[in-house]
Amino acid sequence: MDFWVGCVSMARLRLCQKNTMCMNRTILACFFLLTSCSFNKRVHEDAYDCQKIAFWNVHRKGTNIFNSHISREDIKAAKAYGIQFVRICLDKFPSKQRDFLIGNADNYIALDPIDLAFLKQILNLFAEEEMPVVITMLSLPGSRWNQLNNDKDDLRIWRDVNFQQQAARFWQDLARELQKYSIIVGYNILNEPHPERLFDEASCHIDAINQDEVQQLLFAFNDMVIKSIREVDKCTPVIIDSSAYADPNTFKRLRPVRDSQVLYSLHMYEPYDYTSHKHNTGQYSYPGKIAEQDWDRAALKAYMDAVSTFQRTNKIPSNRILVGEFGCYRRQKGLPQYFGDLISIFDENNWHWAFYAFRDNWDGMDYELGGKRLPWEYWKAQERGEDYPLTRSTTYPQFDVLRRALR
Repeated sequence: MDFWVGCVSMARLRLCQKNTMCMNRTILACFFLLTSCSFNKRVHEDAYDCQKIAFWNVHRKGTNIFNSHISREDIKAAKAYGIQFVRICLDKFPSKQRDFLIGNADNYIALDPIDLAFLKQILNLFAEEEMPVVITMLSLPGSRWNQLNNDKDDLRIWRDVNFQQQAARFWQDLARELQKYSIIVGYNILNEPHPERLFDEASCHIDAINQDEVQQLLFAFNDMVIKSIREVDKCTPVIIDSSAYADPNTFKRLRPVRDSQVLYSLHMYEPYDYTSHKHNTGQYSYPGKIAEQDWDRAALKAYMDAVSTFQRTNKIPSNRILVGEFGCYRRQKGLPQYFGDLISIFDENNWHWAFYAFRDNWDGMDYELGGKRLPWEYWKAQERGEDYPLTRSTTYPQFDVLRRALR
């Protein structure tokens, strides 16, 4: 009110000077000034509302739970260990449809309402326990997760822009439904994208692929999805995996997007011949020579140097880098030192990290079980569809190194 009184007083002064044109200009200037004040206030309010990104301003340590069922007990246990966020995938949840929430990845139409209600029940558990959540998708329209696709890569999303548009619409629909969940601190668009497979179905070796073309595909896709999300949710951070299954080396060519509330994510399972249960049947240990190459802390650090270079080149702060996954088959020799070296590198760079996995349905990455084989009775119970009580412990070296890092 005082603002307008001042404006009117100025106008009256111009009237006394019999300058009608100047009066009109004065009133018009007052109008624009008031409008500008209101606009600036709205911008300030929007910035105030968009505080989810502030969660990532502090160095965060989390885990992944990619199970078909998530219990309150697991969330409480994670919180007790000092885990600060949980990354969950939605594709493993039960559904009457072909693909959870999507309905059918061959043709997305709308979110399945029954699946959406189930997801909200899970999110309510996290909210009640005050545990932040990152949501990721293993499948999107035109990109069905290979374990749900007869172990075959589904690359249609990279060939057909129609599927990319469906994926953008899916994320917009999901963001519209979930934007009021304050515990959601990240939408991780697609877990481990690998458009490299378009050019070489037998290999994903980044040095043999035209990375400029790959990165253009990934950038255009990410840009489309983020813009679609921002139409309904301007605040929830978006997380982008690098290509070649989130390989750190692809950060050499990764293109940053035009959004200030984005994190860039890598996954670290190298050397894969060591961490993989199928590839390492006991012949490799860490540190040491693995598949004709020496691996130690220095070698691990060198493998991830491209991420630091990406940061310097594009002025990306460390609190916008997330190691979305790292892990190893729990029975590999030298695993505690492998984890210790990795975590020391992550912490040295102030990157957020999340180990894979916490109380996973597959025992191979359930580090609370230590390094011993499970008893035969466990597998018999699995065949019968029965529960078998597992003996977990924080004192196993495989988990103790994580527990100490979390605290």
